[in-house]
This record gives sequence, structure tokens and C-alpha cells, in this order.
Amino acid sequence: MDLNNEIGKRIRNIRLVFNEGGKLTANQFGFLLKESGDKIRNYELGRTPISPRVLYSLYKRGINPIYIISGEGSMFADTKAGREFAGRLSEHTGGKAGAKVLELADGSADGGGSKFTPPVYKVAAGRINKKNKKK
Repeated sequence: MDLNNEIGKRIRNIRLVFNEGGKLTANQFGFLLKESGDKIRNYELGRTPISPRVLYSLYKRGINPIYIISGEGSMFADTKAGREFAGRLSEHTGGKAGAKVLELADGSADGGGSKFTPPVYKVAAGRINKKNKKK
């Protein structure tokens, strides 16, 4: 299989647990990474190689770039941010579901191809007005 497709699958797995165990849309994930939803979808589908800027942005948020590129090691970076992210994920998903999410996030179960879907949390994304205008 093509390297971009493999990386895309791992990006999608990250997006599925990025919101403390909850799935984000490609647009929401892109908003957090200062990318368009279309670019995120292109990365996930293997149409476009992931940019170093996005890899670095994910690393700063606790994601291991080696995992993204090669699929080796933990999804979480061995940094303070990575440990905090793993801890929040475990805390928010709890119990067996949390263990399963962490297994999938680490790529140690089902080669990342499981049908398991983590719980979904609704989050706002897009433009949010900074000032409330009174009429």
C-alpha cells in the first residue's frame, strides 16, 4: 500500500480520538490545526503528503510524528503534552471503552482497522464572533 494512504489512515485514527476520545469532523480537526477540512480529507485519503507544519502542530499537541509516518511506537509523543493527552483520553473515556480507545490509538489492536467507534462529543468549530453586538 502507498505510504500516503498508510499515513492517512493514522491521521484519521488520530482525528477519531483527538477530542478526548470523541471524533471531530475533518473541518473541526482542520480548524484546530489551521488547515482546511479539504486538506485534512486529502491527507486522510492519501491524495496529498502531510506537511511538516501539520506534523509539528500535532507534535506540539502530544502526537508522535514517528507514529504518523511509520506506524511504529505509541500514538502519543514522549513529551509532557503527550502524557497529558494520553491521561485526558483515558480519564474521559474510562473503563473498557477507554482501554479500547487507547489500544487503537497506540495501533496495537486490529492494526488500526477496528470497527470500534469512540464516544462522540459535540464541539463548536468555525468562526465565533468575539464581540456581541447589541442592537
